[in-house]
Amino acid sequence: MGIVLGRKAPAALGQAPRPKTRPLGPPVLAGRTIRRYTCARVVPTALLMLIALAAPLLAVPLLAWAGRHLDDRTAWLALPAPMASLLALGWLAFAAGPQPFLVLSWPWAPSIGLELSFLVDGLSLFFGLVVAAVGVLIVFYSRFYFLGHSEAPGRFYACLSLFMAAMLGTVFANNLLLLFLCWELTGVASFLLIGFQHQDPDSQRGARMALLVTGGTGLCLLAGIVLVQQATGSGSIAGLLAGPLPSDSPGLIRVALLLLLVGAFGKSAQFPLQFWLPNAMAAPTPVSAYLHSATLVKLGVYLCARMFPIFGANELWLPVVSGVGLVTMTLAALQALVVTDLKAILAWSTVSALGFLVASYGLAIPGMLEFDYLHLLSHVLYKGGLFMVVGAIDHATGTRDLRRLGGLWRQDRLLGAAALIGCASMAGLPMTTGFLSKEAMLQEVFEVAAPNAGHGGLGAFALVCVAVTSVAKVLFAARIFFGVFVTPPAGGVPLEYHAPPRWLLLPPLLMAGGSVLLGTFPSLLEHPFHWLDVAGLHQDGVVELSLWHGITRELLASAAIVAAGACAYAAMPRDVWLRIGMPRVLEFDRAFDRVSDGIGVLASKVTRASGADRPTDFLRIVLGFLVVLVGGYAAVRVTPPALESLRSASGGLQAWDPLRLLVAGLIALASLGAVILRAWTTQLISFSLAGFLTTFYYVLFRAPDLALTQILIETATLVLVLLLLGRFPRACELGVRDSHPTRLSRVLKLLVALATGGTMTLLLAAVTGQPHPDPIGPAFLAASQPLAHGDNAVNTLLVDFRGLDTLLEITVLLIATLGCLGLFLRYRRTPEEWRAGEKGPPGFGVQTPSDSQ
Repeated sequence: MGIVLGRKAPAALGQAPRPKTRPLGPPVLAGRTIRRYTCARVVPTALLMLIALAAPLLAVPLLAWAGRHLDDRTAWLALPAPMASLLALGWLAFAAGPQPFLVLSWPWAPSIGLELSFLVDGLSLFFGLVVAAVGVLIVFYSRFYFLGHSEAPGRFYACLSLFMAAMLGTVFANNLLLLFLCWELTGVASFLLIGFQHQDPDSQRGARMALLVTGGTGLCLLAGIVLVQQATGSGSIAGLLAGPLPSDSPGLIRVALLLLLVGAFGKSAQFPLQFWLPNAMAAPTPVSAYLHSATLVKLGVYLCARMFPIFGANELWLPVVSGVGLVTMTLAALQALVVTDLKAILAWSTVSALGFLVASYGLAIPGMLEFDYLHLLSHVLYKGGLFMVVGAIDHATGTRDLRRLGGLWRQDRLLGAAALIGCASMAGLPMTTGFLSKEAMLQEVFEVAAPNAGHGGLGAFALVCVAVTSVAKVLFAARIFFGVFVTPPAGGVPLEYHAPPRWLLLPPLLMAGGSVLLGTFPSLLEHPFHWLDVAGLHQDGVVELSLWHGITRELLASAAIVAAGACAYAAMPRDVWLRIGMPRVLEFDRAFDRVSDGIGVLASKVTRASGADRPTDFLRIVLGFLVVLVGGYAAVRVTPPALESLRSASGGLQAWDPLRLLVAGLIALASLGAVILRAWTTQLISFSLAGFLTTFYYVLFRAPDLALTQILIETATLVLVLLLLGRFPRACELGVRDSHPTRLSRVLKLLVALATGGTMTLLLAAVTGQPHPDPIGPAFLAASQPLAHGDNAVNTLLVDFRGLDTLLEITVLLIATLGCLGLFLRYRRTPEEWRAGEKGPPGFGVQTPSDSQ
């Protein structure tokens, strides 16, 4: 068996020999002009793009609502969305023509360089088709996986559809900021899916770990995007692909590249962040099959592929990308040998495969890639199918532990056939796509290790890593199939087996059939791969794939790998496999848990030490800091000339309005009453009276909008606080009355209060005594009518000129309100608080006279 690896040269142009060294200059899309299409010029293309993206997004609220009424049948309502996306993308691939490069844009927020801009090329279409096609199979599979014991089906399918929409938005995004937004949305959706069984501690742990790792590295991605825009002046991927990077800021480019790679490595679980993916296996099996084999974890690979034509010639690209990928590939393959949970084995093998996919982009020459689509497709087919097989095994036996499984071939040969093909493809046996991928991988690594390749010791290191990883893949593929289906169960006691629904096996059988069909007739892949070629990424010409091409070094190496893996498996008894465990030095997840838990413990200690857990005590710290920082600044800025200008601007005391002085005095008396009075109700009335008098003060200054806003705020606050105080028993108020602060405590409070008031007075004097020479107020007054079509400058300022700030402020207030409401409704007093006679509000411990001092 062999494989012809290469590309057919175009008949008219011929094909130049493949260079063996990396080019020194930046890669460009030679001869390629960007065709920029708007929705007005290409209505069908734009419409297909919108259908593909909008179908799963619009399905989210519908599925969330329907889940309460349809239960398991919600899956049938969820199925049309990925099918619509798949059909639209398939139609779009044919409508765009071979090697497409279309940009579809709609304006969104041009002031910050953000637009709804989508890039349709071979890379985005390939990943989009994978996301939609696997999504169809996963939804169908989920229908029968959760049959009879579904929990919140509406929430599950809504989150799944949201994830699909975010994935499609990420791979088609042309604007870097849009890519980041969709990138983070995939993290949020995956967090909800991984933690779907939120009552399970393992699901909580896996979801938290995935969110912290991918979210933290996502912030690095954002920083890299900002630096790229600063260095190039462009946030468009198509624009970056069209020309070389600027040469005037190489340091900035290198930092941006490293930050972008951190984001990619975090999402694709690369070393040393590979630990989060196996822990995410606590998610339901359909989630693992979709997110952690075919889609989510390949986003980092997609980003590497997208950046390859842009940064591939940078001196950091080769060592960083290939080094991290090769270490991840080898280490994860070895870790897959020492676990016994089937999903954990598949998870570590996924990390290993992702390591090779990342390394392949690091070792390749820009514009000379040939087989990345083949590697990606092969992994999707066998790994997605195997995850579904494991789900069926768990469904039928109630366990995924290799130490308890065995002898299932006689129980279910249809399931065994799907597992056999998936394991054969993972091991790289002939007549599977895994065989084609392994042969291509061997050819690539042989070329890299050649003396004239220019990679030095990195080429030899890649050859060793690929050899070790390939033997390990044969080993754990044999462990899965023989350990589950052939070898009798441990102890000779067969497991209780109930056959899963036959329809549950249809998706893995389809994937297994695709692997065999395309592995047996690889020529079926030639023209689709060529159709999706990307200039600057792939070598020009048609990939020629064949099942047999004589005796080659790749064939001999492949046979030796399979033989070594088979001999190693046969030579090691089963009880030895069962005794092997994960070395402690490789348990990065436990170290991550210790660090994350330690941060919480440290924060609790700092909170208790600073009194932040008691608002009445912590307020002194906040106000003291305000006095020192702001008061010190104001004291320096308020000079005698500034005070004189303030006095002159006010016209002196004789120009002050007596009515304003009266209102100010009443406000001071009301505030003093809140301090002197003892009952909560009278204190609250005094506070509210001060607020309503402030409203009257606004009226005197002819500010009706501010007065109306103040009235609404004071009224709403008074009602809410009265409702809150009504929930506390009388004993709480009595407990506060019984406390007698010392004289020192009272003096300290008085000093802090006076210092705060003096600070605000100095700050006001600093601001009004030295006004800005060009204030912004007149500009807003002049622009209110022509730009915002409003005569009220306050309204136009809040709604139009700073409408986004107002929206975010309202959002923050809403989130804070909902959070306080949830805490208030769920917080319960501790038994110690009840026994102490309810001396304080819930959650603040037991109040004693000494505590209040």
